[in-house]
Amino acid sequence: MVASTAAARALAADRSDGPSSVAIPLWPESRSFSADPLGASARDVVGWRVRRCRGQTVYQEGEAATTFYRVEAGCVRLLLYSSDGRRQIVGFCFPGDLFGFALDVRDCTAEASTDLELMAYSSAAFVRSTKGQPDPLMQVAQRCLGHYRAFAQHVLCIRSLPAAERIAACLDAFSQRLVAGAAPCPLPLSQIELSDFLGLSPETTSREVRKLCEAGRLARAGRKLLLLPAGRSGASNPASAEARPIS
Repeated sequence: MVASTAAARALAADRSDGPSSVAIPLWPESRSFSADPLGASARDVVGWRVRRCRGQTVYQEGEAATTFYRVEAGCVRLLLYSSDGRRQIVGFCFPGDLFGFALDVRDCTAEASTDLELMAYSSAAFVRSTKGQPDPLMQVAQRCLGHYRAFAQHVLCIRSLPAAERIAACLDAFSQRLVAGAAPCPLPLSQIELSDFLGLSPETTSREVRKLCEAGRLARAGRKLLLLPAGRSGASNPASAEARPIS
């Protein structure tokens, strides 16, 4: 789709059991809708559970889009691959997010950034259940395409920033979405993913992340990075606190 391609350029099997003056908009954006379009649908929209281990593919770009998904636990990365194998991450999906809805083919690849639990739904059954009512269809489409829109808006604001401010702005946006209460929250993506997402080298990302940890804006628990609640001081040793899972 055009949305995913535009988002990528801005930064220049289905069924299974198993400090800047620039104003930075929040990304990932919170999804707020008047009603759950799935819950308001007819009863024939039946979902089934899909599980993936970290690194496994949920679907590939170009496949027939027969299903769409809701994240129950974990994190999904949405990405495009160039002809020479390079990847561009165009978004991440967290618990409660919908992704993958299309009327023709997949516009990107979806992979498990962490161990993952999803609910899958038949796109055809969902369309039938709406009985010609446009609102549920529009809400599902908006929630799925919102990942690309929010990504593109964010990148347009941060692409001219120095590396340190680019990383800080992105992590602040993740904190707005993921951190709740006083508990630190593990960042559900690796530093390599962060590098790919922001268009930085792994060495630059590692150096700037280390500075953020030393400044108390991030913490570490083993190899995991922890997002901290707003106003939390690094002097309180947040890495020793129990982290809230991504679920």
